[in-house]
Amino acid sequence: MRALARILTTVLAVLLLFSLASCKRGSDVPLSPGLSMIEGEPVFEKDVAMRTDHFTVTPGMMAYFFYDYGGEVLAAIEQSKPFDASKSLHDQAFDEGRSFYDVIMNATLQKVSELLIYCEAAHAAGVELTEEQHKTIEQELYTLTMTAAMDSQTADVYLQKRYGPLISKEAFRQVLELELLASSYSVTVNRELEGSIAKDQIESYAKEQGLNDGTPSRNMAYMVIPHVNGKTDEAKISEVLSALQSTPKKETLDAYAAAFTVGSEENLTPDNVGIKAIKDWLFDSARTKGDYGRVAGEGCTYVVIYTDNGMSYGQVSARMHLYDAAYAAWYNGWVEALHFGYNYDVIDGYDVS
Repeated sequence: MRALARILTTVLAVLLLFSLASCKRGSDVPLSPGLSMIEGEPVFEKDVAMRTDHFTVTPGMMAYFFYDYGGEVLAAIEQSKPFDASKSLHDQAFDEGRSFYDVIMNATLQKVSELLIYCEAAHAAGVELTEEQHKTIEQELYTLTMTAAMDSQTADVYLQKRYGPLISKEAFRQVLELELLASSYSVTVNRELEGSIAKDQIESYAKEQGLNDGTPSRNMAYMVIPHVNGKTDEAKISEVLSALQSTPKKETLDAYAAAFTVGSEENLTPDNVGIKAIKDWLFDSARTKGDYGRVAGEGCTYVVIYTDNGMSYGQVSARMHLYDAAYAAWYNGWVEALHFGYNYDVIDGYDVS
């Protein structure tokens, strides 16, 4: 789950501190022609923005998704295509047939649709949030409440200054529940899809497509040590590094798994490592198997080990293509099986101006 401090600092959230357009557009205002969504049916209940068979996204939840996910999209767009913060996103053309609002909301709808599909898949498998996961959510909400109190505000007011009048602490709770169920079950889906790809399929596809780069990929193990009161936990980092000095293996990190996040990743290439600092460390030209060290992260420190080599770059690329095809088939199967509903007035009613 993303840290609350990052969740509450997106570009659109900052804009909301100064101005917020009404989040209700009358039904006499036509739906923006540039909006795109999975085929579904109109919903007219005022407390629904979007829903599938077993899950509902309320207007308050959609406000969070738009100003959080959408804010990330807008920040990326701004790098090459600035917008006028004093004008409505609806009224600024991004390209022919689409406004800035269309682009941002389309990305938001795609993300929310994926969350809902993962949640529906979890529901079909009988998977629910665990008691421990509910405790994690309560801790997140407690942190939110305490942060708001430091500014002499309620949690609702604190959220509304960032996500508009429709958001509330309860809506934020529902967001966290949806995100955590989706993210946790996505691990199961990922594992099952990867397990469905046989080694001979990979080799055959690589040969057919001419993916013949023989450079070996790299495997690593890692441990995440969060900052304490905003500072690196030097004592714990030193303890772990000292333990690795005699036994530089993942099993050494596993001893700390009850208190810290410990994991491993295989078949890594420079193209599929998302954290730049870890990529720079792992693929340093001087790196050899068995090396270990520390890498600075956002709000944490990673203790990392280069454990071994994996399949070749060509095979990694082939496997990724096969996985993408398997995921597309899985995703499209759920799209066809589910019923999607949309309150178009709500979906078209978030903006800054």
